[in-house]
Amino acid sequence: MATKDVISAIRKEAGLTQGEMARRLYVTRQAVSRWETGETAPGIDMVKLICVTFGVPLERFFEMPTSYYCQCCSMPMPEEKARGTEADGSPSSDFCSHCYKFGDFVVENTSMDEFIEAMAPLEAKALGITTEEAVSLMATMLPHLKRWKEVEENEAAYGKELRESFGDDVIDAANEKYVSMGETSHMRADELELAIKEQLRRAMETGGVDGPEAQKLVAMHKQWLTMYWPDGLYTPEAHKGLADGYVADERFKKYYEAVAPGATQFLRDAIHACV
Repeated sequence: MATKDVISAIRKEAGLTQGEMARRLYVTRQAVSRWETGETAPGIDMVKLICVTFGVPLERFFEMPTSYYCQCCSMPMPEEKARGTEADGSPSSDFCSHCYKFGDFVVENTSMDEFIEAMAPLEAKALGITTEEAVSLMATMLPHLKRWKEVEENEAAYGKELRESFGDDVIDAANEKYVSMGETSHMRADELELAIKEQLRRAMETGGVDGPEAQKLVAMHKQWLTMYWPDGLYTPEAHKGLADGYVADERFKKYYEAVAPGATQFLRDAIHACV
């Protein structure tokens, strides 16, 4: 879809006139009209403002599907040789060769802002734009990409409470560790998460909060936590504090109560009894 058609579609989806859209973007109605007729086109910074203002991903302004872009840096991957490799050497479906090799990210333990600053010159050269334009482009696209999206969503959902409990430095380090995990590590963590749910059900059915099955459950939960928590963060006290938070937060209760009624309280009590 051409840029002029994308802008027109975004405006109509928002139920706005050209004048109303213009006021939201701090431009004139005539500027919006020229965009929609194709007489002129907005620059990268204006496209970024449109995306942020109306909550749409930047890739909507391009004809290629999301899979055409590296889900780490947003670089186009027009050919298979541009793709990175998984642990077995097969081409990655999501990440480019600059970002991902043999199942791991090349740039590890970094925040999204630090990553943008490091990679913007490379993206600017590849796309034929200035470094400043590349920074602006990446700052808009990256929050919608696979490597960064879940961290952004978790931050929005739980960041305030977690930062109050553990501090900014700890949560920043945890986020950096999360985005450094390759596909293989994420798959192992997802598999363990499912196994924990099954073990929680088994422990509730076969014994008390300090029985053998509960002890196995708590050991699995600790292993899962240490996959995501920064090295050296784990302590029994931190584990117990997190478990207390599960019981106090309806969002976590909803997650664990899907296993069985009372599952959140059982998990909390098992952690207090077994760590």
